[in-house]
Amino acid sequence: MNWDTSIIYNNLPLALNATFGSILIIILILVTYIRLYSIDLFRRNTFCILLACCLAAIISDFGFLLLKDVPGADSLRRVCDSLHYLFQILSCYYVMVFIDYMIFKRIYRSGKALRATYIVAGIYAFILLVSYILESSYVDLINNVFYYNGHLYLRIILGCAPLLFAIGDVFLHRDLLRKSQIIMFFALLTLFILDLIFDFLLDAAYLAWPCVTAVLLYAYFFIVQSHVSIDPLTEAGNRLSFNEFADKISRAATGESWAIVMIDMDHFKQINDTLGHQEGDNALGYMAEIIKSCIRKNDFVARYGGDEFVLATQVEKATAEHDILKLMNEIQIVINIFNEREVCPFKLEISYGYDVYTADGTQSFVSLLNHIDTLMYKNKNERRRFSDRKQEAKR
Repeated sequence: MNWDTSIIYNNLPLALNATFGSILIIILILVTYIRLYSIDLFRRNTFCILLACCLAAIISDFGFLLLKDVPGADSLRRVCDSLHYLFQILSCYYVMVFIDYMIFKRIYRSGKALRATYIVAGIYAFILLVSYILESSYVDLINNVFYYNGHLYLRIILGCAPLLFAIGDVFLHRDLLRKSQIIMFFALLTLFILDLIFDFLLDAAYLAWPCVTAVLLYAYFFIVQSHVSIDPLTEAGNRLSFNEFADKISRAATGESWAIVMIDMDHFKQINDTLGHQEGDNALGYMAEIIKSCIRKNDFVARYGGDEFVLATQVEKATAEHDILKLMNEIQIVINIFNEREVCPFKLEISYGYDVYTADGTQSFVSLLNHIDTLMYKNKNERRRFSDRKQEAKR
């Protein structure tokens, strides 16, 4: 195989300019992200495979650009382009799986999307392989014949279908998402669609690599930031995120009123001691799910520490106490339903304290929390005494 190395050398600057920065950044993201073991395993694996597919597509495109106009390299160039198309399609499907899991957090549901991904990738790889072996003009990538036959339309359908499905997912279930999540998802989808447009219409996929790399970097920073501010066990906010929230509303001085409620799980230590820490973790997870199911989209809930949660909900000052008691009654009803179903070997019980914070700069948030904490423990002691009297009466 006697290739003209001078042509390869001349092609090298374009190939490196088009792909080197993207390759380097994606490798750095992949190496860093894969070591974040505390992140949900399915989400971590899905995003890592998405990065790997993008990396493989870019490297394939690098090979295609490097071998441009090199005599005798047509066959290898065709392989590079075929691999680029295959990994490009795969990356689109992994975007769909990643977004679907971020919305619903159900491995069973997202697993179905993964199986569809493997089937589509297998069929497409088989078509490319057969066409390559038979040297069919169906995928004559060198002469761009595919622009005038069914292959282009096949790629458009296979590439756009998962992205359109993901757009529908985000739109239909936007009430389950935070605004920052919606922005991140649509940025991810828009730039992957842009990648397909560059490739289909301009035959210049390398023009989209900076865009794809930028959105992957944005998604990475979003995930890491979420990881820092979200409690991994309950997927509620953590103490850091609550402190940021408290600082934000106290600095705003808008005059808005917020009900702040401290919730403590009763008998949590007993669950840990008698049933084990795994059941204790399950109890915390169920408690967080119950609270999140009862609050509004713009309300805030965080695991404040140990078995304590704090929630903040915006209220009208005149009806604040009524609104708080109504919310806590709803939470208690859901807890009662959970306990009656006996799905776990433990029962959930809570004590709480609350107060109203007005964002007008006249009230210290720290002193408010100390006051609420005192009220919560007062409620806990009253419940304990009431429970003790009931036990004595039964004897």
